[in-house]
Amino acid sequence: MTRLREIWALRAMRIALGFSALVGVVCCFFPLFDVHGVESALVVGIVLPFPAALLGCRLAQRARIESRSPQRALAWTALASAALWAAPVLVLALDQLRARQCEPWEGLAFEAIGPGVGIQLAGLAGALVGRFATGRLARGATAVALCIPLLAIVVGIHAFWSGPSIAVYSQFVGWFPGTLYDVGRTFPMELFTFRTLSAAWWLCGAMTLVAFWEGKPHPAASAIAAAALVTAIVGWAHGPSLGHRSTVPAIDEALGGLTEGERCVVHYPREMHQDAVARLVADCDYSVHRAERGLEVEQVEPVQAFFYRTPEEKQYFMGAGRTFIAKPWRIEVHLQLAEWPHPVLGHEIVHVVARNAARGPFEVSGTLGGWFPNPGLIEGVAVGIDWPDLEGMDPHQWSRAMRDMDLLPEVDSLMGLGFLGTEPRRSYTAAGSFTRFFRDTEGALALRRAHRAGAIPNQRALAQAWHAHLDSVQLPEGAMELAQLRFSRSSIFETACPHRLAALRGQLGADLAAGDDARARRTCRDMLAIDPGALDARIHLIGSEARLGRTDVAREALDALEGAPSAAVTQARELIADARWLHGDRTGAETIYAALVGLPQAEASRRLLEVKLGALESSYQESRLVREMFLQRGGGPSDPVSITHLAHDLDAVRTDGLGRYLLSRQLVNVGRFDLAADELEAAIARGLPTPSIEREALLLFGSALVANDRFEEARRIFQRTREDPRSANVSAEWLNRIAFLSQRALAAR
Repeated sequence: MTRLREIWALRAMRIALGFSALVGVVCCFFPLFDVHGVESALVVGIVLPFPAALLGCRLAQRARIESRSPQRALAWTALASAALWAAPVLVLALDQLRARQCEPWEGLAFEAIGPGVGIQLAGLAGALVGRFATGRLARGATAVALCIPLLAIVVGIHAFWSGPSIAVYSQFVGWFPGTLYDVGRTFPMELFTFRTLSAAWWLCGAMTLVAFWEGKPHPAASAIAAAALVTAIVGWAHGPSLGHRSTVPAIDEALGGLTEGERCVVHYPREMHQDAVARLVADCDYSVHRAERGLEVEQVEPVQAFFYRTPEEKQYFMGAGRTFIAKPWRIEVHLQLAEWPHPVLGHEIVHVVARNAARGPFEVSGTLGGWFPNPGLIEGVAVGIDWPDLEGMDPHQWSRAMRDMDLLPEVDSLMGLGFLGTEPRRSYTAAGSFTRFFRDTEGALALRRAHRAGAIPNQRALAQAWHAHLDSVQLPEGAMELAQLRFSRSSIFETACPHRLAALRGQLGADLAAGDDARARRTCRDMLAIDPGALDARIHLIGSEARLGRTDVAREALDALEGAPSAAVTQARELIADARWLHGDRTGAETIYAALVGLPQAEASRRLLEVKLGALESSYQESRLVREMFLQRGGGPSDPVSITHLAHDLDAVRTDGLGRYLLSRQLVNVGRFDLAADELEAAIARGLPTPSIEREALLLFGSALVANDRFEEARRIFQRTREDPRSANVSAEWLNRIAFLSQRALAAR
C-alpha cells in the first residue's frame, strides 16, 4: 500500500489512470470491442504503452532524485503499468452487466498476454530512459520515452509491409491479427513463445537498470542482463521457425511446389497433381489478363500467388485464416485451395494489378499520397473489375435488390471508412456496382485517376446517376427473396461475440456431419443465446428437432420464423420434409417437396429438391438410392465415395442421365475433369429430368471441356447456354476465358 500511495502522489499517474479508464469506456460503445478479446486487447496495446512509458520515465527520475534503490524504481514502474492495464480491463469486466462476455477466459488471456505484458515492457523502457537521460538530456527524457512506443508501432508497420504475413507480433502491442473481420481466428499458441522472449527482454532491461543504477556496473546484474539479451536475440533470429514472423522461403518450404506461368508464379502444395497445377497457373494468368483489360493497364512483374492447403496453414504462415488477402506492394496474393476456377483469385489479382494506378507505400487507393487508404474504393474496384456472378445475378442486380429493400448503403459512407462498418456482403456488392458504373460511364482512365487520388470526383452527382441506372436493371424471378436471405446478417462491428459465433458455426457443421442431432440442437441454442436473429441456427434447430422426432417443437420453431426471408422458411420446411422421409413418411415428405419446388430459392437448393421429389415420385428402389445419397446422418449428404457408388446404381435403374450427372459432380469435385466430361456428355445425350439440372449439366460439361483443352467444343456449349438469362453472365465469362486460353495455346505451338 505504501508503494501505491507513492505512485498515486504523482499527478501524471492520476491523469494516466483516468485516461486508461476512459479507453475502456470508449470500447464499451462498440459491440466488437466491448468485451475482453483480441480487438479490445489491440486497442489497449496500441494506446496505453505511451502513458506507461511516460510514467516509467517520471518514476525512474523521481527515484533517482529521492535516492531510492533500483528495486524501488522497478516496483513503482511495475505497479503503475499494472494499474494502467487493469483500468480498462476492469471497465470491460463491469460492462459484462450489460454486454455478453462469450469467451471470458480466452478474452482475458488476450488482454493479459498481449497488452498486459506489453505495457510492462513499455513502462520498463521508459524507466531506462529516465535513468540514462541525465543532465541536459533529462529535459527531453519524456519526449524520448513517448517515442519508444511510437517506434515499436513503426517497426510493426514495417514488418507488415516487408513480409508476406499480415499478422504482426509486437513487444508492446502484443498480437496484431492483420484483419478484424477474419472471424474464424483463434488464440495463436505462438503468442506464448513470443511472450517467453518478452520475459527475456524484460529481464535484460530490469537487470540493466539495476546494474547501472549507481553508475558503476554491477557484475552479477550485468551478467544476467547479457545472458537475457543473448537469449532474446537468438529467439528473435529464430522467429520464422517459431511462427513469430513469416518469410517466403519458409512458406515455400512448407508448400513445396512452385511453377512459373506467363503472368504468375504459383506457390502450391507439393502433392498436387500436375494437371491441377497447370489449371491453377492458367487460372492465375487469365485473372491477370482480365484485370489488365478491365483497368487498361499492364502488369509487368509476375504475380506471386500462394495457395495453402487449409485455412489453418494459411493462418499460421500469414495471419489470415478464412480471409483471402492481397499485398499489392509485394505483388502477392494469398489464398487457400478451392474449386477450379478459383472463386476469389480474380478478385485478389485485381488488387495487385490496380497497384499500377496507385501510390504510397502500400500501393492502394488512398488520400494523402496513398497513406490514408479508402477501403470502399479499394474493394469496389476489385469487385467492379472481377464482376462475380452469384445465383445468376451480377452486382448491379444485387444492388438493385438492396435498394428496393432499403438496405443499399449511402455512397458517401461507402466510399470511405464507413465501408468497414457495413455488413461485408452489402458493402462489397454496392461498392463494386458503383465503381463499375463509374468505369462504364467515365472510362478506365477516370477510374485509374480516382483510384490513385483515393476519391471519386463529383461523387454525389455520380451517385444519383448510379441510382437512375439501377432503376433500369431487371431482376430475375425470386431475386428479392434471395436478397432478403443473403443480406440478413449484421456487420462484425454490430455483432456481439463474432469469433464465438464463428466457432459455434464450425461446431454445428461437425455436429451435423457426425449425425449428432442432440448436440447440434445444443449448439444452435448456444448460437441463438448470443444472436437471437442467427437464421442459420434457427433453421438447423428446426431440422435437428424434426430428426429427433420432436415434430411439434419443430413446427413451433417453424411458425416462429414468420417474417424471416421466404428462402429461409423454404430451407426450414425442406429439413422437416427430410426428417419425415428419414422416419419413413414418404407421402408427407413428397407433399412438402412438391409445395416447395416452385418457390424462390438458390439454384443448387432447387436442383437437390427436384432430385429428391423426383425420387419419391419414382420407384422404391430409386428413392432408396437417392435417400442414401443425400439424407444421411444429420440430414446431410453421404460421403463422396458412397455417392459415386450409389449414382452408378441409380444409372442402372433409370432411363435418363441423372445417375451419370450425379456421378460427374463427384468427379469434378476431385478434379477428374477428363472422366467427368465423358459422363456429362452421356448424361446430356440421355436427357435430364428438369431444366435446371440440364442447365447445370451443360455448364459443368463446358467447364470440363475447357479443363481438357477442348476449346472449340466448349465454345459451342457456352454459346448455347448464353441464350439463357440465368446462365448468361457465367457463360460470357467462360467464353472470354476460352478466347484467352485458346489464343495462348495457339501461340505455344
